[in-house]
Amino acid sequence: NIFIYKMNQCLSFIRNFRPIKGSDGVIRNLVDDDLSEVSTNNGVYILVSPRTRFVYPKGSSKVIYIGQTNNIKRRLKEHQKNLRNAIFDNHNEIWHPDRYNYMKYHGGAKVYYYTCKGNQESKELESRIMEMFYDKYMATPIGNCERSFR
Repeated sequence: NIFIYKMNQCLSFIRNFRPIKGSDGVIRNLVDDDLSEVSTNNGVYILVSPRTRFVYPKGSSKVIYIGQTNNIKRRLKEHQKNLRNAIFDNHNEIWHPDRYNYMKYHGGAKVYYYTCKGNQESKELESRIMEMFYDKYMATPIGNCERSFR
């Protein structure tokens, strides 16, 4: 399946990773997709450009942003609203956080999310994923401003 291949390629920095009894979910188009079926659990999500690979010190990746939340559905709806606002701001009247401008000018965003189960904390899971990204590319994703994982 070409979709699975592309997903594995986008997330190749994640090695030997499975959330503790976690379940995965995918949003193919953050701008237009209905998010009603998205989990309300805590977890981590990864925003990925559908078409652009961004250059990092040690390679390139489609990953724009890695985030954590205590309610995946609520947080993705916030991202969806902010991305839509950035896209429809044709006159660039408002400053939008960089992650939304990257999504706006590079084809929107796909989202891969991982829910936490049991005692797993979303911050711990985000730190693990962020550290794997940093170890592979020697930088945080372009939409992440700080390095809070170490």
